[in-house]
Amino acid sequence: MLLVDYSRRWCRELQHLLNHNKSQYVIGECVHSAPAALTALSERQFAIVVVFTEQYDTAGLWLCHHIRKTSDIPILLLGGRDHYRLVRKALAYQVNDYLSGPVRPSDLLNSLLGMQNRLSSEPVKQSMPSKAPIPIYGKAMNSSHVIRLVKAYIRDHLGDEITLRKISDMLHFNCAYLGQKFKLEENMSFTDYLLQQRMEKAMQLLSSTSLRIYEIAVEVGYKDIDWFYKKFKSYTGSSPNAYRRQKTHTA
Repeated sequence: MLLVDYSRRWCRELQHLLNHNKSQYVIGECVHSAPAALTALSERQFAIVVVFTEQYDTAGLWLCHHIRKTSDIPILLLGGRDHYRLVRKALAYQVNDYLSGPVRPSDLLNSLLGMQNRLSSEPVKQSMPSKAPIPIYGKAMNSSHVIRLVKAYIRDHLGDEITLRKISDMLHFNCAYLGQKFKLEENMSFTDYLLQQRMEKAMQLLSSTSLRIYEIAVEVGYKDIDWFYKKFKSYTGSSPNAYRRQKTHTA
């Protein structure tokens, strides 16, 4: 693999992780900048490019964009922020996987294994079931990548009006089709997932801040305070005020 390590500290850690888990991957070259990475790709053959961005999201995405101009080599982007805008750009540049920081070793190894299976020409690995790609902006993306994009949007716009129709239109998908894919990936409907994220955020704000109830309701996307009260009690079994008192007494 070609490792592009903007942080200048990941090379040794990754090599140790690969060796410890007896991975078939080895770091063929480690560079610390986009120009060096593009030069290495022009001079040597690699099976995969791993880009560890940490605080250099823009630089990492720029590199992915320029790699895709000349090559379809698998790209794994690590350590970036888990924001909708960044994930969306990564998918548009056909990044094969995007693991936001902090990167868990198990997630990294699973991602590398999945790419290894796709790269392998062995019949047993080719016969492994794979999910059909979904077209996004004219490009093929696995459904798990698209669902990750939907979840990132929800997380970054929790206080806004969010509908599956709105997200489907932005991504140029059929709304019903995207809803089916979301339920298949997450084992819950889009509506249930959105409610879960809003309620979990509200619970966190109630227990860790002094915001007023109506401020929290607005923060998680509810303009109607009565509707927020009803949804919160249905989800938690108690009112927002009772939940806050309980958390205050047990803190």
